[in-house]
Amino acid sequence: MNSARKDLFDKIISVYPALSPKRKRVAELVMKDYKKIFLMTGKEIARECQVSEPTIIRFTVDLGFSGYAEFLHYMKALLHAELTSVERLTKASRQHDERTTIQRYCQNAMRNLENLINSVSEKEFKKIATTIYKAETVYVVGYRASATLAYHFGYLLKKIRENVIIDTNLSWELMDSLSSLTGNAKSSLMVVIAFPRYPRRTIAVMEYAKKCNIKVLGISDNPRSPIVTLADQYIIIDIESVSFVDPFAHIIAFLGALVHEVTFLDNAKAMECLTKFDEGAKATNEFFTEESADQRLEYKLNGSYVTSLWPQKEREIT
Repeated sequence: MNSARKDLFDKIISVYPALSPKRKRVAELVMKDYKKIFLMTGKEIARECQVSEPTIIRFTVDLGFSGYAEFLHYMKALLHAELTSVERLTKASRQHDERTTIQRYCQNAMRNLENLINSVSEKEFKKIATTIYKAETVYVVGYRASATLAYHFGYLLKKIRENVIIDTNLSWELMDSLSSLTGNAKSSLMVVIAFPRYPRRTIAVMEYAKKCNIKVLGISDNPRSPIVTLADQYIIIDIESVSFVDPFAHIIAFLGALVHEVTFLDNAKAMECLTKFDEGAKATNEFFTEESADQRLEYKLNGSYVTSLWPQKEREIT
């Protein structure tokens, strides 16, 4: 039994003898299928246990919570690591309201952004930025759904500092690089990004990094996350989801702000790196410009064909 589930069951077992018969029915339902509780409304739980809704509230108070809302928050943290995609979709499908799908998703994103603003202190934020700034080498790691976040953060970080290595597929190159650090390990930092459900490979690479004496900064969603418990330093960004689709808008905003904060710690160095990036992009003609378009569009004399912006391809003008 995992520690989170054991904690819940221990709470129930400790108060069970003193519970009223009605509250014992609620306790038994939770013990029988605690996942089911999270997928049900308070009204549905009361109906199944044949008790009143106030009985449900009193039961959560018996467990040490301020009320049903705090109990639900606790259950969400417990189940983040366990709910399958089907179970998440089931929960979303049961939430009927007048809003359209895009309205629900956008309002969910705004709630997550507001929670982020209220939960991350300026002191904590600056401390994390300083940790990243001081590291000689930064490894940015994220797998499966979190690979998108890791690549986005690593790509931006590469623009303003040197020695950034991104890994989104647990490559042997990463493992070899970690094991060969030896004396430089303490000056390196691994930034690990992972949100439910947490991939085992993420946990494995964190454990290996710690064996190599590399400091780990974890970015995850709750104190029970294995990413948080394994990290030397961490930041918690809560996720309130409406479905099996991970809502990452507020996390993208956080990572962008974090790169800016690192930039401000040494603006001159960041400008130097950005200049090199821009010069390299210009030398390789990496990005589209009107000037490059004018240079590369070649009209044939008969006007029947035009060379496209992509090499080796032509399209017919109709």
